[in-house]
Amino acid sequence: MPELTPDSAREIIALYRPAPEAAEAQAPLPLGMTSAEHFAVGSSALGLTEEGFDWMNWAPYQDRRISDPEFIAGADTQTLRRITTAHLRIDRFVDGHLEEIDRTGILAGIVDRLRALEESGEL
Repeated sequence: MPELTPDSAREIIALYRPAPEAAEAQAPLPLGMTSAEHFAVGSSALGLTEEGFDWMNWAPYQDRRISDPEFIAGADTQTLRRITTAHLRIDRFVDGHLEEIDRTGILAGIVDRLRALEESGEL
């Protein structure tokens, strides 16, 4: 499993294209991928998920805090990785979940928190 480092965090942040901007993006996305799917694949490969994590039994998933902007904004590195893992896993069961969290700003909140952690040296 890749480690989340300041360098990989900067790469992950650069991958993010908010939904309205995705259509106007300079570089085309891989065939058939949405901007949210492209971000999910890239961020996983760069360490923003936690392999083997039991997300379904994690309290913040159970009580829906993983979609709470305040919870996301205060997340430490491990918690942010777990939030991201849960959302990516949910998408496997709920088609279009990634696009929904992009549309509603949850994905942007995750990226904003990652940026804050990287800028503060907390990674």
